[in-house]
Amino acid sequence: MSAYSNKYEEFLFHRIDDSDLLTGFVIGHLVIEHLLEEIILNYDSKLKEHFLSLAHGRKITLINSLGLVPDDVASCLHSINKMRNKFAHQLGYEPNKGELLNLISKCKASFNDMTDGFEQLHGALTDSDSLLEVQEKFGVGLADLFIQVVYDLEGYANKDD
Repeated sequence: MSAYSNKYEEFLFHRIDDSDLLTGFVIGHLVIEHLLEEIILNYDSKLKEHFLSLAHGRKITLINSLGLVPDDVASCLHSINKMRNKFAHQLGYEPNKGELLNLISKCKASFNDMTDGFEQLHGALTDSDSLLEVQEKFGVGLADLFIQVVYDLEGYANKDD
């Protein structure tokens, strides 16, 4: 039996914890995109082709406009996407501590913090110089951010409204 509560949690911990910041962020972003697709397919499977043709930001906007995620969740997802875009378009981009703390704070305000991952990550990063140091000293890291987001997105994907 797995020590993790779902397949995404296990995937994120194993993939992100053993990777650098860029790779970990892209992996987390890909899992979010997968869950966005599940959300739209559970809403109306006929939207699949159109949804897949959209850029990530437009996917978030569509899901939000349909009322499938609240505005604050969509805003946080857009912030995650903006940071991913910086990785993609600014070779060598490395977010500074302030950018990471802002992202964590925004996610903390928008998503449930079921396992206190946001709280722990924010506190540890506040007391450290980098995510690498946070991982080494406190045993929390980027995976904790994405796992909290994934928990809520799974809930939105499985709504039976």
